[in-house]
Amino acid sequence: MDFFVKIRHTDSAAVQATTRSALANQSLDEQLRRIVQLDDDKYDDNLLTPELRKNILTLEQEYVQTMKDYKSHIAPSYREMQSSSYNLSGVMAKSYYAVSYPAYIDFLRTRDVMSFYAKRDMSRFIYPAENSAIQGMLKRRATQLKAEISTAAQKGITYDADIDVEYHDVENIRQKLATREERYFETSYYITLYEHDDDQLREQGKKLEQKISGYGIRIKPASQRMDEAQIAALPICIDDLAIPRSMVTTSLAGSFPFISGDLIDQTGILYGANLHTGSLVIFDRFAHKLPNANSVVLATSGAGKSFATKLEILRYLMLGREVIVIDPENEYKPLCDKVGGTYLNISINAPFHINPFDLPPPLEDIEYKKGDLLRSQIISLIGLISVLIGGVDAAEEALLDKALQSTYALKEITFKNDDITNKEIPTMADLLHVLEGMQGGEDMSLKVSKYVTGTFANLFNHQTNVKLDTNLTVFSIRDIEDSLKTPAMYNVLNFIWTRVRAHKKPRLLVIDEARIMMQQKIAANFLYQIVKRARKYGLGVTTITQDVEDFLKSDYGKPIVSNASLQLLLRQSTSSIQVLEKVFGISDAEKQLLVSANIGE
Repeated sequence: MDFFVKIRHTDSAAVQATTRSALANQSLDEQLRRIVQLDDDKYDDNLLTPELRKNILTLEQEYVQTMKDYKSHIAPSYREMQSSSYNLSGVMAKSYYAVSYPAYIDFLRTRDVMSFYAKRDMSRFIYPAENSAIQGMLKRRATQLKAEISTAAQKGITYDADIDVEYHDVENIRQKLATREERYFETSYYITLYEHDDDQLREQGKKLEQKISGYGIRIKPASQRMDEAQIAALPICIDDLAIPRSMVTTSLAGSFPFISGDLIDQTGILYGANLHTGSLVIFDRFAHKLPNANSVVLATSGAGKSFATKLEILRYLMLGREVIVIDPENEYKPLCDKVGGTYLNISINAPFHINPFDLPPPLEDIEYKKGDLLRSQIISLIGLISVLIGGVDAAEEALLDKALQSTYALKEITFKNDDITNKEIPTMADLLHVLEGMQGGEDMSLKVSKYVTGTFANLFNHQTNVKLDTNLTVFSIRDIEDSLKTPAMYNVLNFIWTRVRAHKKPRLLVIDEARIMMQQKIAANFLYQIVKRARKYGLGVTTITQDVEDFLKSDYGKPIVSNASLQLLLRQSTSSIQVLEKVFGISDAEKQLLVSANIGE
């Protein structure tokens, strides 16, 4: 064995010597290329010549230095300046500046200008001015205008009407500056348009000039100063072009681009832009202005509902809201990993468990009598077991009620003493043993047995080992068999609901593919009760579904939608649009928009 290793080593050394000799006769670039192409088992540090080592070190230092210069990564590869436009990495661009404004600008004009459809950068620089200096300038200008008007009147000459208008504007501004109703500013306004070729750029430029001139604002191309204008339109706060015009507070406020009559809340998050006005829609679902914090998201597959929901989750996490998600397709795992949340895979083979027999924590503002918590839990368990075994009649429900009381009594938890301190919580196996010993419990015990000793024993027959202790908690039910998804979601929702009620604070609960709960009447009713009562406990429930028709046609689908203050409608199928028309009363134009909408609209 030692001899074999020695021979292998000798052969390897000979190969390396041959390779090193071949590399030495080549250029440094060729040596580096050959080294990179070598297989891992053939590479050795001894192959590197001193010159090659030095070259690699130099290249590495150059790379590190280049990566430190972040500007090189965002800057265009080249810029070719012309007299009236410029070429920016193959894209044609043209910059404009504002020459003059009308006497008054309201936000409707600015909103209309902002809705101009074109690729563009826009910037505004605002420079506050001293009132005393401005007052002196305005006084001199008013004196000049008054003299012109008086001279024309003495000579019987008809003077220009613009002089009279300017005189009254100057006097009006002087008065408001003196009474502190207004402040005076110098402001620069720049626009840069981008198109693929000169013809398209010229056409868009004409449209922009016509659009803005219709409101009394005159703009001009920054001829011979395109480089300075292009820099001025970038978000780096450098106004090398420096072409300001005068403006008072009222007009400046009217020119602010995000003034809106739409839903605006100081503590809210951005939901998007108003399709009709182009203004921003910013509001907080948890604000007291809304009846509740619930929402529904209805859309076809691939319309962008999950993306929109993830974006909403991220923005509410930034506001410090706690978010809980029931994820049927593992779509939220990357988001959970990025924000340091807790991802719980609830399945037959998973290590995470929720014991449906856990008693709910007591509510903070309710004084309980003995047995109240146990009664509440037994009612909840009857609903879950009914979902598990496919429904129960009145006689079976009475039998199950008695069996559950006996199951808890075996653990010394009764209506007279439901304190669980230092007591073991029963499991599904305990219920099975009780049913097997009860007269008339044979059939029900057989149905329950598969959740204790059968295939699904690992799902409902363990003590709880999960907590809601992070800002984002995601329960995944993807790996659960389809036949068990409804009871599994029911069990998870019941666990969440009991914890939410125990500690009131603003929370967001996202239930993706809520149609799963609509498959059984008891589960659908349970979901509806949560949605209906969520507001009292600071909870906002987001219900998402792509099977819009089935969801809305169920007995509880439409009430769930009716109990949501926010309805987010994305692209719809032609069959579901008729149902939506009846529920929301949408117009023909809105129907056409929803059927033909792109992803995310």
